[in-house]
Amino acid sequence: MSKIPVLICGAGPVGLTMAAQLLRQGIGFRIVDKNSRRSIHSKALVIWARSLEVLNTAVPAQDFIDAGIPVRKAEYWFQQERLAEIDFSGAESPFGTGVMIPQDETERVLEESLARHEIHVERQTELKEFEQHATGLRCQLAKADGTMEELDVSWLIGCDGAHSVVRHQLELPFHGELDKHRWYLADVHIRGEMPDANVVICGHPDGIMICFQIRENRWRIIAEVDLTDPDQPVEEVKLSQVQEMMNQRGPSDFELADPVWLSEFRINERKVDRYGVGRAFLVGDAAHIHSPAGGQGMNTGMQDACNLAWKLALVEKGVAGQPLLESYTQERSAIGEQVLKAAGRLTDVATLRNPLAISLRNIALKT
Repeated sequence: MSKIPVLICGAGPVGLTMAAQLLRQGIGFRIVDKNSRRSIHSKALVIWARSLEVLNTAVPAQDFIDAGIPVRKAEYWFQQERLAEIDFSGAESPFGTGVMIPQDETERVLEESLARHEIHVERQTELKEFEQHATGLRCQLAKADGTMEELDVSWLIGCDGAHSVVRHQLELPFHGELDKHRWYLADVHIRGEMPDANVVICGHPDGIMICFQIRENRWRIIAEVDLTDPDQPVEEVKLSQVQEMMNQRGPSDFELADPVWLSEFRINERKVDRYGVGRAFLVGDAAHIHSPAGGQGMNTGMQDACNLAWKLALVEKGVAGQPLLESYTQERSAIGEQVLKAAGRLTDVATLRNPLAISLRNIALKT
């Protein structure tokens, strides 16, 4: 049986950020993930300027910028009429407003940064259970070859997403609800000249559609479908269905082609009250999930990781006492609550169906 200071469970962008920050602080760790490879889907699409600033303390922000495209402008259209434009070029950060970069590229940049220090994600390795004691935790890991490993650690960090094993075993309630709206997601190539913006919001009486630029002619499309029973199974999405929505709601006629990813999703809005119990902590989606409106989910999780990492390092090095870690829950839970409410309000405004309310929204945006 071996012992290390920290076990990071989950190697998405948040877990990898946690690893990079602990490496910077000189704290030993292992990072495990049950999947055989990093994500192949675009998922989270933007790293905002503040996240680039905190990431830059451990991983050069320029690496992310080089792998993406700068956030420049958003446009709002309603029934093929452009009503508003938001110019992001005046941001004061040295990194501008941020960068549009698909999540698989974000993970690649972070993994390659760790690999330069001979640190690698232990894939197909799953945390099955753990027990806490006065000075640490004893963790049971299931390996790819079917064997089990018993590992003693001082700290456990759950970056293992919305279905977090760490959260479940800590028995922390995940308060919230499932939104009734259905959404189509399409990562596709678009033939035709889209508006000169990174984000194109297309309003329509039948529902909103938002297009996010991934590459020159590759876009993420998210389209509101309708209200549904929360228990209705998720359906397979066809390119023809998304094309029909583009024809109806888009700023002009565009042909969708070569889909990279098609999916239906629902929005969950949930959050724990406590981000840690004893020596085990939750970071990112393990602690909070919400609407993708505003692109705050991954960014909030990365900033969770940066907040926890320096505090954990001070405690591990004996410079500060364990009560310092209580401020992690206090500070990040308050931020999580704000993000949850803000994303919910944005979603409510975006999904208005009352004609008068839609008219008032359009007037407000136009002015």
